[in-house]
Amino acid sequence: MISTLLALMLFSQPQPLWTDGTLYFPEVMEIDRVHDPAFEPSGLLFTDDGHEIGDQVNFWSIDHSGEYPGFYLTSATCRYVGENTYIFVEDAVWGVHYDQHDVDIYAVALEDSTPSGRGGIVEVDTDVFGPVPDAIDGDPKVYFFVLNIRDGYDPEHGGSYIAGFFSPYNQFTDMEAYLYYGGHSNEVEMLYIDCFPADAVDAAYTSSHELVHLIQWGVRPFSGEDLWVIENQAQAGTYVCGYPAFQIETFLEAGGVTPIRWTSFPFTSIDYVAGYGAGFLYYAYLHENYGGDNFLYNSLRVDEYGMSGMLEAITEATGSTPDMDVILEDWLLANWIDDPDFGSGKYGYSAFRIADYDTVHPGNRAGLDFTADISSTPFDDNLGISSYQGKYYGLPGVLSGSFRASTEGIGEFTAWFYDPEAEVLERIETGGSGTAAVGLPREGNVMLFCNSLRGLELAVSAGSAVSGADEFAVFPQPCRGVLYLQFQSDGGEVTLYVFDTSGGHVGTVDFGTVEEGERILSYTGAVSLASGIYFYRFDQGNNIWTGSFAVVR
Repeated sequence: MISTLLALMLFSQPQPLWTDGTLYFPEVMEIDRVHDPAFEPSGLLFTDDGHEIGDQVNFWSIDHSGEYPGFYLTSATCRYVGENTYIFVEDAVWGVHYDQHDVDIYAVALEDSTPSGRGGIVEVDTDVFGPVPDAIDGDPKVYFFVLNIRDGYDPEHGGSYIAGFFSPYNQFTDMEAYLYYGGHSNEVEMLYIDCFPADAVDAAYTSSHELVHLIQWGVRPFSGEDLWVIENQAQAGTYVCGYPAFQIETFLEAGGVTPIRWTSFPFTSIDYVAGYGAGFLYYAYLHENYGGDNFLYNSLRVDEYGMSGMLEAITEATGSTPDMDVILEDWLLANWIDDPDFGSGKYGYSAFRIADYDTVHPGNRAGLDFTADISSTPFDDNLGISSYQGKYYGLPGVLSGSFRASTEGIGEFTAWFYDPEAEVLERIETGGSGTAAVGLPREGNVMLFCNSLRGLELAVSAGSAVSGADEFAVFPQPCRGVLYLQFQSDGGEVTLYVFDTSGGHVGTVDFGTVEEGERILSYTGAVSLASGIYFYRFDQGNNIWTGSFAVVR
């Protein structure tokens, strides 16, 4: 089903990039009022008996093509009346970009059926997130207004377009909207849905997102909440309705985009569009692992904002208080491994496979599959690793020496090794030092992860660190956590002795027999050492290496 829908949603080049216009203008985030009942609606669109097919009205819409919102009137005709919805279509696009066949498809999605099997969009979203507000017109039906949204989209050049939006102005009377915020209101609960370059399939997908914005507003204005949280919640509307989020394709291509604070990217950039994909995946992951529908319902109603609000929603839904950094790391691992049958089941999604979205350049999922395949040594890579970002390296299993990674900065760093064939996932000890190493040869994949709001400088290398049996390498210097020891093993037993500057014995580690060849061992005891200079003696048979290393805390 997902593969079929994805095929329907692919565009010819240049590919339009889906964006939500609800929060396009920063002024929307500054609205902190709600409708004052002392202001009586003027009844611009409302009728006591409701609307019938064929009714023609004028809607206020918003021109998004300029720097500031511009309100304009455009005529539309009612093309469908359902139990929960009206569908109005802009007269200018009827028979050009939208027709009765499109209306029929759209009506089924809104009222009756979504891929989730839980009902129509209105039924599913309201069951999960709560009721649609009805503070203005007294009509429980939601108006879905299909039009060619004025967003400046040029089909010759592609780029981003606005697929739909919810306007908080419509939640006030026209007089309130004008007096308070210089705008206009249709005085009904409604959503705006694009029909070019979007189509009938997009209309359903977009409505599942925009309806959550309307429900959010019924709980409280957007002001105070982080924009990325608001958009992630709306993407969850698409998820619970069972629609595929084709922005995941953009997420796979862009790489390096996380679900936290992604709205800081420029609105028209590919990274911003990729953020919708990240948000969809993140809230799908939270739904499957941390409280289901209860989590989503709570997330709109918690007292805290941002990450704290998400944690509060999880706690209320599950009764437990997890570490959000651990969840983010597990989420990255789930995207990378993409297999819900692996391990505890938390390393994939039960509702879909990310591989189904890998359609634009299959096998080249930047920032998600591999930053690089290490096919030969020596290998060196120096780059940055951003907040909550992963870097991925493939190891072929035929190289000697070691894979080494070190970071600079105050962000936090973790590392993982994954062998899908052997079904092995293990954390690489870093000891909080920002350094990780894996002895070679070994076949599998390495994920390096910055799990903090501050990014890091990252240096990666692979290959031999010692050229002969008489050489011995100790790194990193200075050591902030785990100390790594690389040498040419003769196959005998290994013992490490550590001393302080006064000659006092700090500790002994018996590594046992170490297989012949270039090997790397880790001294995790360095994690508990205080800052200072330490001396070591490393014994294997007739080979004895001595030296010093510095510890910095």
